[in-house]
This record gives sequence, C-alpha cells and structure tokens, in this order.
Amino acid sequence: MDGAEPDAARNAATGLTKMPWMAIQLKPGVDTQMTLAANAAGVSQSQLIRYKEQLIQTYGGWVNLVPSLIGSTIRDLHPWQGIGLSDPYVGIGATQSLSVYNSDGGIVSDITPQTYTSNPTPRFSISSGSNLLTVVDGGSSQTVFNTVYFNTPVAIGGFLLNGAYAINSVGGSSIYTIVLPSNSTSTVTSSGILPIFSASSGSGVVTVTLPNNGFQAITGLFQQFIAPTTIGSSLGLVIQGPYQIASVIDSTRFTINAPTQSSTTATATMNGGLAQLVYYITIGPTAAGVGFGGLGFGLGSFGGAGSASAGGTGTPITAIDWTQDNWGLTLLACPEDGPIYTWSPDSGFQNAQVINEAPFFNGGIFVSMPQQILVAWRSTQSSGVQDPLIVRWSDAEDYTNWTVSNQTTAGSFRIPTGSNIVGGTLCPQFGLISTDIDVWSMTYVGGTVIFNFTRVGSGCGWISSHACDVLSGNPFWMSTSNFFTLGANGVVPLPCSVWDQVFQNLSTSNRYKVRVAVNSAFNEVAWFYPSSNSTGENDSYVKVHIEGNEYEWDYGTLTRTAWADVSIIGMPIGADASGQIYQHETGTSITGTGLPSFRTGWWAIGEGQDIPFVDMIIPDFIYGLRSAAQDASLTITFFGVDYPDGPQTTYGPYTVTPSTQFINTRIRNKLLSALVQSNDSTEFWRIGRIRMRFGQSGRR
Repeated sequence: MDGAEPDAARNAATGLTKMPWMAIQLKPGVDTQMTLAANAAGVSQSQLIRYKEQLIQTYGGWVNLVPSLIGSTIRDLHPWQGIGLSDPYVGIGATQSLSVYNSDGGIVSDITPQTYTSNPTPRFSISSGSNLLTVVDGGSSQTVFNTVYFNTPVAIGGFLLNGAYAINSVGGSSIYTIVLPSNSTSTVTSSGILPIFSASSGSGVVTVTLPNNGFQAITGLFQQFIAPTTIGSSLGLVIQGPYQIASVIDSTRFTINAPTQSSTTATATMNGGLAQLVYYITIGPTAAGVGFGGLGFGLGSFGGAGSASAGGTGTPITAIDWTQDNWGLTLLACPEDGPIYTWSPDSGFQNAQVINEAPFFNGGIFVSMPQQILVAWRSTQSSGVQDPLIVRWSDAEDYTNWTVSNQTTAGSFRIPTGSNIVGGTLCPQFGLISTDIDVWSMTYVGGTVIFNFTRVGSGCGWISSHACDVLSGNPFWMSTSNFFTLGANGVVPLPCSVWDQVFQNLSTSNRYKVRVAVNSAFNEVAWFYPSSNSTGENDSYVKVHIEGNEYEWDYGTLTRTAWADVSIIGMPIGADASGQIYQHETGTSITGTGLPSFRTGWWAIGEGQDIPFVDMIIPDFIYGLRSAAQDASLTITFFGVDYPDGPQTTYGPYTVTPSTQFINTRIRNKLLSALVQSNDSTEFWRIGRIRMRFGQSGRR
C-alpha cells in the first residue's frame, strides 16, 4: 500500500473535494501465519485463485475428460503414448479397478487383473529326466497366459515349489504343467509335502519339517508362510507371515520363533494339508494348444495337439493405491504391496497380465531412464519376502529379467535408514527414494554397482507415495511437517506462508492419500490433502507459484484424489472422489466447490484518535480472457473495525462489472479488510491496483 497525491484536474472536473487518495497494491502470496492486522495489504484467506506476475486472478476452469464415472476412488493417473502414431492413453488406477482411457476414441476399457485362489489336495507329478511338473487342480480352468503362485511351499522329488510359475501347457480344465529350473532325478506321482509345524506348551519355538527347503539361518533374511495354520486348538498358535530362520536342525528341519508362546503341545500341517494356489488370470485370445506329450501319467489327453482351454475367470483385484509407468507403448501398473502388471493395446489381452518373473510384493514402481530399467521399491528379498527397505531393479531394456549376474544390470539395494520406503520417482538425472524419515538419490553409474545411493536429506521423508513430483527439473515434495525441494546444495525447506493452514488442519490418519499436483503451464506445485474435517478423502489443497526465488502460496478447498501434469493428453488432468476425471486449464468453468475469492488482512486507513472516512473506491480489474467477452461480474465486501479484535461492521457487498467506474461508500473505521468474490462459476478476472478516497471524520 502506498499513498498517492490527489489529481487536481480530476477533482476540479468532477467537483470532488480534495481528500487524500490511497492506492492498494496487494502483496503476492497468501499469509495465514500473520495476524490480520500484521498482514496489511496482504491476503489472509483464499479459494481457487492463483498468482500471475504477482497479481491475483481466478484459477483455471476444467471440463470432463472421461464422459463416465470410473466407479471407485481413483488413486493414480498416468498418460502415455507409444512409439509412432499410436493413440494417447491414460492409465487409471482406482481402488476397485485398473482401467485405460483411449483419448482419441473416448473409450474406457476395464483391464483389472483377476485372481482365483484354490486349496486342492496336493497332486503334483514329475518324471525322472523331465523338468515339466504336472498339477491337478479340479476345475481351475487354466490357460497358458496365466500364472500360479504357491502360497504354501510344497516339496516334491528334489524340488521345493514356492513362489510364482508361468502356466506352460494345459491338458483340460483340471490339469496343467509348469516348468521347473532343472530336470528331476526321480519320478513322483500325485504327491506333495507341505510344511509341518510342531510346538511345545509354554514355548515360542516352532520346529518346521519341510524337505528340500535349503533355508539358511541368516540375520535379516526371512521366509514366509502366507496361508495361515493353527497349531493346537482354535485358540492355539497361528503361524502366518514372514519368519526369520532361528536355527537349522538338518536338511529337512529348522526352527522359527513365534511372537507368543504355545498353549499346548501339538503338531499341524500347513493349511490343513491342502496346497494353496493363487492363479493370476489373463483373459486373452484363444490360442492353439499343444498336448503335453510324454508325461505318461494317464491324467487326461496329454498326447496330441488340440485347442487350448478357453480358461476361467477370477475375481478382480482391489487396491489401496497404485503406481504406473510406461515402457514404450506398454503400460506397467503396480497395486500397493502387490505384483507388477503389464498391458498394451496391441497385446490382444482383455486385462492386465502379471509379470511372473518380477518381484511379487512391491510398494510401487517407476522406470529409470534413459537406461530403461524398471525399479521396484519396498520390494522383496531373495526369498520372496517383502522387505520395507529394499529397492530392486530389472535388467536394462528387459522388465522380465530380474536375475542378478555379471550378464545383467539387475540388482538390489537395502536402504540403511528409516523403517519403511514411502515412495520413489524419477527425476531428470536420477531417481529419488524416500523412507519415512530420509530421502535418497539413486544415480546410475553402471559397472558392477549399477546404481549409487546417496542420502541427500534427513528428517524430510515424504508424507505419501504420491507426494513428490518434478517442476522445471527440480523435485518438490510434502513431508509430515514441511515442504521441500532438492537443490544444488541438497535438500532445502520451502518458506511457506500458509504452513499452519495445512499442517494444523491435516487428517493424519489419511495422510497417505496426499497427492502432489504439478502444473507446468503455470509453474505451480499443489498438494491435495484430507483436512481434519474431511470424510477421509482429499478435500483441500495448498499451492505455490514459483516466480524466480519467490514462493507465492495460496490455499482452498477442492476434491482431487489423483493428478497428472501436462502430458500428451494436453493440460493437467485430475480426478475427484466420485471417480470423475477432469481436464484442467480448459475454459473458465469450475464445478463442485466454492467460487473463487480472497480476503485481505486489515490495513490502517489512518492513525491517531480520529476516525477515517472512505467515500469512494475505484476498482481495477481485467474482466475476462483476451479471447472472450470482458463481462465478468464480481462482488467486493468491506469489513471495518477500530481495533483488530473489535466489533466488525460490514459494508456491501458491492457488485463490480466492467461498467463500474467507482463505488460510493460510507466506511467509517480505522482498519479495513476486503473480500473479493466471483458472482459466477464461469468467470475470469484479475485484480490490479485499487484506489480509495478517504479523509478524517473526527472522533467517535
């Protein structure tokens, strides 16, 4: 705010008395840290505004991108386009589905992965000299596009069946084969041995009998028993989850330590003696099948060629969260703590197919470029057990090869600090990995190391898996207590003038839903977050416009559960809690939230004991886009007090349009604040320099 001398010529022409004029130039950036009186000529409240050249204007409008609702809460959006002239697509990861939107055709395709869990009696067979294992599972209806995951380890011959296997061939609705890593030295028919757990009363030590296990007692290395098993009565000891091998007794027996003591002396076979198999169903084209040939067990028509089974269907998976990336035309998608799936428009498959060679339990993924290496964070140990601090990566240019050798670039690294990897993302020159407390860079160096990991910041871990993104080459993220960026000299906290509006108004139990929203078109970074008054979903946002070394903050309410920056689709896209996807910065229309507005702090009109009097205000606005009519209509309401916490008097609201040259007022207070608000949800305006005429009217 600054003073201005009255215009004598204008006063003479209009007959106005020579009262002083005051010009109000609002300071850029909303400030909720200051009191209203301390924030003179500043903005203290905001809703759907932005800063452009240090001036306030309305936030950009949005339109429906996808014509229909997705059907559940969307957690991740990933636009991509393949090589050549393929259509632009958007991967849509929601809590109840995985979908793909074809922007050219306007079609949404449901590609949700499906699973089917079976608990058959172990009937596994293999011939000496063969590596083909035959599985009999009544009614499983498998195809060669599917994968089977053993939730129960099963010993047969000299092998231990554990983890994921691709279906190799199908011999009917109940029979299929998988390929083992080597040839069998014996013939076994319709058999399979599951782990046997033995516990003694008053002891937490459990002895496990399992042939061919090859397990070792290594500190930090775990084995897992996914299917639950109760030792003893219904209130007995339950064995389920990851366990560290406490000791190895011999080639078939080892011990683990249960978290509680057993109340009885008992023995139990895992899962009641039944194998537990999880099938990952890929719905694809019918392919010509080839008979198994040469198995010789008499279990169906293995001998000749025939048509492959059409296969059954499973249950669509659900997910708390998703991460997605693309490998050229191919979409890669990972549900939180699940396997990695792949889908491409030219695959012929109706839904996403699991990558059975990749780790099966991952927090999320991203593709490291330009080497084209698939990175999985919060991934698995060599035993297949998920480790909250492990980062794994594939061979370069081959997301199906995770074998670590001197012939591949595949590898892993365990972050040595923190308790859990929260997220990871790709930056222009490196990857960025965040634990709950620290942030690490992941730089490609090649050789035998492949990636070099360096801790770049402490006490600044991301608040959620989608809390970090890149603007103008620099990563920006939200932690549990501040905002940060990574500069040339390391992690730097961002000065934030609306800190308390965010961190004192955050639903901490839902903080994992926080989403970063980069808008490259306006050099902005926003974070959508659930407020303490929310229903659990993101209902509020905080946004910063970066102008050189200046950070101009604002905040407001708007529901967005997922976001993607400017892309092949065009301007940024975002999704609301109902499952609707919008394209932002398209027109001026806003829906589903309050109208654009802001309110200033108190500014002093006069000092001393005299009460100032304001009788005229001259507005200064741009009333529309350059390509549209200048016809915006807004209101200005003034609030006056004599003391910052004194009784408040309201003046107005006054309607302001392009034809409004001035506003006649009768304001009589020492301190003044203004509320500027749109009258309609389809307007654009930008405020300039407002002037007011005032004088002294004596004392009260």
